[in-house]
Amino acid sequence: MNKIPILMDCDPGHDDAIAIILALSSEKLNVLGITTACGNQTIEKTTKNAQGICEFLGRRDVPVAQGRKAPLLTPVYTAGIAHGESGLDGPQLPEPAVPLQEESAVVFMARKLEESGEPVTLVPTGPLTNIAVLLLCYPHLIQKIDRIVLMGGSVVSGCSGRGASEFNIMVDPYAADIVFTSGIPIVMMGLDVTNFTTIGFDEKEKFRRAGRVGALVADLADYFGRGFEMVGWCGVPVHDACTIAYLIDPTLFTMREMNVRIDLSGEFTMGSTVGDSYGVEGREANALVGLASDRERFVELLLGAGAGAEKGAGRNEQNSGLN
Repeated sequence: MNKIPILMDCDPGHDDAIAIILALSSEKLNVLGITTACGNQTIEKTTKNAQGICEFLGRRDVPVAQGRKAPLLTPVYTAGIAHGESGLDGPQLPEPAVPLQEESAVVFMARKLEESGEPVTLVPTGPLTNIAVLLLCYPHLIQKIDRIVLMGGSVVSGCSGRGASEFNIMVDPYAADIVFTSGIPIVMMGLDVTNFTTIGFDEKEKFRRAGRVGALVADLADYFGRGFEMVGWCGVPVHDACTIAYLIDPTLFTMREMNVRIDLSGEFTMGSTVGDSYGVEGREANALVGLASDRERFVELLLGAGAGAEKGAGRNEQNSGLN
């Protein structure tokens, strides 16, 4: 089976961490590397968290490169209220043993695209700063990008804690505009689908019984889910993992092609993703947008990921730091 080559760009973040676990457990994906963004916490913290997850999984063969410290034009805005002071509060992760790549995230991604013998899928699950800079600085490499499967936006409602936009897009709306107008095929897994793709509060014990990786998923859900439980939700949304789940099994999701634009001028809607759901404006579709999911099958996929991640743990430790 030919694996799908992917580059993950993330800002861990509890749901980013689960996305990394799912990606590194899958036999369908070839994770070429992980780059980090400033979003859920500062770049230093999200980078350490990405390294810590790889270390926990024994995947020292997966290179990690640090991204830009701030959005393109707007101030740094983080989500400590949801993810804690570290960005990954709750579970205890080991200190990373493998150093970061010397290259920046953008240079690292460019090199991986250059080296790849086939088009690569980019999977950003945080603000799109690094991806936008990659497209601006290396336009000749756009042809090496198969598609961008991102977590962000919403064609119905927002949840940034500030205004009407979804957090990832709101943090760097100018970067999002660059990405959505790039002409690269986009798969948008926004709040319309991710808010309902949840681990039920009564399902966390299933994960704890599935081994140490499953227990980590449960611990991540414990911390991230505390606010959702307080306000009466039925489960913990696993936003970022929806991107990886889509790549593994697209039949889990109901999708619709539409034109999506980024609002760059609204006082209360800055960063909103405006989707023309029914094509009434006559604009050409530029995104495939997730609208619904099979939640039960998604949970089963996550449960299987725990066993897969443990099976793959440490498979290439002898090659640590060589990438």
